[in-house]
Amino acid sequence: SRLTAQLSRDLPHQLKCNSMALFKVAVVAALATTARGIKLDVSEDKSRPVTKVVKLLKGMQASMEKEAEEDEETYEKMSCWCKTNKEEKTKSIDEAEQNIKSLTAHAAELNATGSRLGIQIANLKDEVEENEHGLDTAETLRKQQASAFRADEGQLVNSSEYVGDAIETLSKNSSALLQMPKGQILGQLKTVVLQHKDLLTRVQLEKLEEFIENPAKFKSNFLQKSAPTDTLGGVAGVLRGLKDDFGERLTTLREQESRDNASYDALRTAKRNEIAAGRKQIETKTQQKASAILEVAEAKHSIKDNKASLAADTELLTQVKERCGSMDSEFEKRRKMRSEELEAVAKALEILESDEARDSFGKTFSTSFLQVSSVGGQRQRAAALLAKAGEKDARLVTLSLMMKLDTFEKVKKAIDGMVQDLKKQQSDEVTRKDWCIDELQKNQLQTEKKNADKDSIVAKLETLKTSEAQLVDEMKVVKGEVKEMEKQIALAGQNREKENKDFQTTINDQRKAQRQLKQALLVLKDYYSKPKESLIQVSNSSGQLSPEFKDYKQSSGNVGVMSMLQQLVSDAKAMEAAATHDEQSAQEDYEAFASSTTAAIAAKSSALLDKSEKKGQLELAVVQATQSKEGALNELKDLSEKEAEVHGSCDYLLKSFDARQSSREDEIEALHEAKAILSGAKE
Repeated sequence: SRLTAQLSRDLPHQLKCNSMALFKVAVVAALATTARGIKLDVSEDKSRPVTKVVKLLKGMQASMEKEAEEDEETYEKMSCWCKTNKEEKTKSIDEAEQNIKSLTAHAAELNATGSRLGIQIANLKDEVEENEHGLDTAETLRKQQASAFRADEGQLVNSSEYVGDAIETLSKNSSALLQMPKGQILGQLKTVVLQHKDLLTRVQLEKLEEFIENPAKFKSNFLQKSAPTDTLGGVAGVLRGLKDDFGERLTTLREQESRDNASYDALRTAKRNEIAAGRKQIETKTQQKASAILEVAEAKHSIKDNKASLAADTELLTQVKERCGSMDSEFEKRRKMRSEELEAVAKALEILESDEARDSFGKTFSTSFLQVSSVGGQRQRAAALLAKAGEKDARLVTLSLMMKLDTFEKVKKAIDGMVQDLKKQQSDEVTRKDWCIDELQKNQLQTEKKNADKDSIVAKLETLKTSEAQLVDEMKVVKGEVKEMEKQIALAGQNREKENKDFQTTINDQRKAQRQLKQALLVLKDYYSKPKESLIQVSNSSGQLSPEFKDYKQSSGNVGVMSMLQQLVSDAKAMEAAATHDEQSAQEDYEAFASSTTAAIAAKSSALLDKSEKKGQLELAVVQATQSKEGALNELKDLSEKEAEVHGSCDYLLKSFDARQSSREDEIEALHEAKAILSGAKE
């Protein structure tokens, strides 16, 4: 793993080997170093061969002391590394566990908040729907009330006019009323009595019914203030009371209509405010719910990251503890072995350099210690061959030195061991090369795939952002449309109110004009319908001229004037009917416009709510895509670091592979030749 590789690079090479192997390497290195300084010509210093051994031992002693210092330095670095990593990773693990615990609790809280907001949104939607239904019901009821009011008002107005016409006719010309067919005023009066008999006492009702059935039975004493009930004056009094009741009832009815209309306006305003407030709360809580969902997703992503970090830190801490746990015992073992080795070398030197040993060696080794001539040319040729090959590998120099010190069998055994080591190195190097090539190829494929994933995520992120921006623009348009429709419905209400006010003014003016025209017409009819007293023309018998009245004649234009007045009355009634029809049409048009506009506002508001929810989903998708993009970039960074790591450990091997293989083959060949030479020689 990358962690193990990193630790292996950080540790000095000596800590990866066991103590005995280190000792052997140190001895061979010392021999090689000394051998390089010694000429293979054994003719030098033949009288003192022990001196060469002493030099080798001193070289070994210096090398071991240096290695001991290096071990001390490595141990200090390793101790510092262990302490730092233990503290840092322990702290990092504690922080990750705390973060996971905190984020898990926060995510649970956010989930609860989201659920609570979902319930609140559903309740608010029900409240808005209930308020809209209540508003529609109130609007329908108001229409019914207005329709009933118009019907009742028209009935009372017509009844009042019929009763007024009857009173005026009775007061001006009672005989004319009595002579009319029952289908005219009496018929209208009968209808009025039947419709409003609740306003009459039993006696009054019976008297009016009797009058309507047999008007000729009643006497004409209309002008008497306290006329008995069996006279026309009594009937007129009942009718006047009935007309007054109509006026009072009409006033009450209109006041009630005004109160009902004001109550409806107040209710409509309150309901609209409640609906608007409910929709605003729905929008706000929907946004809060989307934010909660987004935060939950972020918290889950953070939990995942913290768990991954916790697992990596835990694994590293375990490896650090394992590696550092055996460090102290291994160091003590190495120090003890090196101390024993140094002690042995020191004792050997002490023995070899003592005066007694020098005297003994001077007598014993007076001739050449190696006796080169006795071993023959084969030993010399093999040593020269290995010495030459030793320019590439110090172990061959050491081996060439062993030829001068050891027997052929030991040397050939050493040669076989070195050949096996070289072949193993060749094989390991080939395996390492294959691994390097495979790792680089896999890294390249993974990098290409991850780059493609990243490009796909970036494209998706751009599409999501574009969709989100487009949705925001659409929401602005819908909000503007809703605002404009609310403005239009408010303006239509103001216009309707003004039109109704104008209608009331027009109706009052028309009815007032009708009353005035009818009064003028009745005055003229009353005058011109009465029999006129004959005027006697007196002759002038005196014969003197004197002023005289001309013959009196009624104005010939009275008929035309009365006809015109009658036509004006008819025109005024027609204008009243037309105004009433126009008012009803305008009211129906307004109600239809208000209903359709309210429905359109509800539809737009519903669409706006859907777009708000979709916007929350897009925002969540944008966050997730952004996190995926960051994750892809981090993975690409890890792949790049891994590639650099592989290059760092493999580039030299790949570049020098052929040369190293060839050089090692040369060494193996040289060893085989040396062994062949030694195999043909005798000691």
